[in-house]
Amino acid sequence: MSVPIERDWLQAAGAGMNRHEAITAAFERGIAEGRIAPGSRLPTVRSLSAELGVSGATAAAAYQLLGQRGWTRGEVGRGTFVIGQPSATGEPSAHGSASVPLHPHPPTVLRAPWRRRAMLVSAARLRAAHPHALDCTSGKPDPTLLLADIFVRSWRRAIDETDSFDLQYASPEPVAALAQALTPRLHRDGISTAGGEMVVGSSAQQLMVLSLSILPALAKGPSKRVAVEEPGYQTVFDAFERMGYRLVGMAVDDEGVIPDALDAALADGAQAALFTPRAQNPYGSSWSPRRRLDLANVLAAYPGVVAIEDDQFADLAQARPGSLLNDARLAERVIYIRSFAKAIAPDIRIAVALACPRLRNLLAEAKSFSDGWSPRLSQRALAHLLADPDVDEALSHARQRYANRRVAAMRTLTSQLATVGGTVKGGDGLNLWIRLMPGTDAGHLIERAASLGVLVAPGEPFFIRPGHNDVVRMSISGVNEKDAVHAAERLAHAALTTSSVPATSIPI
Repeated sequence: MSVPIERDWLQAAGAGMNRHEAITAAFERGIAEGRIAPGSRLPTVRSLSAELGVSGATAAAAYQLLGQRGWTRGEVGRGTFVIGQPSATGEPSAHGSASVPLHPHPPTVLRAPWRRRAMLVSAARLRAAHPHALDCTSGKPDPTLLLADIFVRSWRRAIDETDSFDLQYASPEPVAALAQALTPRLHRDGISTAGGEMVVGSSAQQLMVLSLSILPALAKGPSKRVAVEEPGYQTVFDAFERMGYRLVGMAVDDEGVIPDALDAALADGAQAALFTPRAQNPYGSSWSPRRRLDLANVLAAYPGVVAIEDDQFADLAQARPGSLLNDARLAERVIYIRSFAKAIAPDIRIAVALACPRLRNLLAEAKSFSDGWSPRLSQRALAHLLADPDVDEALSHARQRYANRRVAAMRTLTSQLATVGGTVKGGDGLNLWIRLMPGTDAGHLIERAASLGVLVAPGEPFFIRPGHNDVVRMSISGVNEKDAVHAAERLAHAALTTSSVPATSIPI
């Protein structure tokens, strides 16, 4: 069917709604006014996105919201069907009544894990259609820069030390060797361990989720809101929403979260704030010492808020901004998380949280109820690796290789896009964040770039809500320095030749 809502959804968007909310409101109006009859089958997500010029994620989010409000039902293998208009009691009615109000202030929480799914589907489709293109969709570390040789001998040393006691049940505390090996690295980064205690987890994401799980024991009110960087880490967005938390966005710039944005998010009721102190994904920003102090000053005015730091690129980052943990005003409510997936190997499956004794005890209890403990064998292997005499040189080599790729690609993109209104960010880390020229649609650009031989990721999943269709992320971890330049040249060419494609501009 042709969708009789084109003008309606544009009008709704002009009223300040996000794209998926505007589409939902237009469908609601069409059903209430009888232009879309009960029993009608709506277009597929792909057809709707093509007809309205939006991404598949935006169309899927609109259909999800329609179903949540009782307007439609989805049938596996058949499609999405109109039930009717919800009655005042919340039950659907087959004979819609104009007296039932629509939703002038639609809910903004989307708890389905649409972001990760959108990223995986987009990447898989592009790789299948363009198997020989340079793949810049994934933020995984380069396997050739993982410390495989040091990793293997560290494991051998750990295995040689293993006795029967090491195979017994354990607690969430780190083994002594790991705490001893990690402490000087924390001090080198300006992160004090005085008064702090460690909990070992299986990943940074697990420790972030556990950090939110202990908030009810700390919070003074019923609000379930968490402030997150925007754009930010899409998988954690999905994880937090699955826990029932509402995400409150904090804008970022080249030095990380903007203090005024943090203040606004906390004033909006956020109980916790998640920060990436360096090499933020996807923006690439790192705190300056001044920015860290400014953020600490804001947090000090909200004594009930917990700050969570995800230092996911620590051993490869160029900056050393320190931690909020060092501020005496905040030391009792900061959880610092350090992980090793990017620098050492994702399969090490070890991350460490540092917090004051009270938070540490709550985290340890939450960890014990999730998966108990993290293997001591893995912890001892990591301890041996961090103490290996060759590890710092190997990390320095990887750090420089990533920086060379990032700088080369960024220089190429900036020189070609800046004069036409495009911007490129990527101060550190594995990614470049490209805001496209006015009038350029990310979906069209991604397809054009793929046809020219480079695959990039849509920027939309890195936001709280769908509708941001003017940004893309290019990862440099999967290409060498020469190919990073080639990929940047092809992406720039795609952007310059796609700018004339008409795109629907919707307020967000």
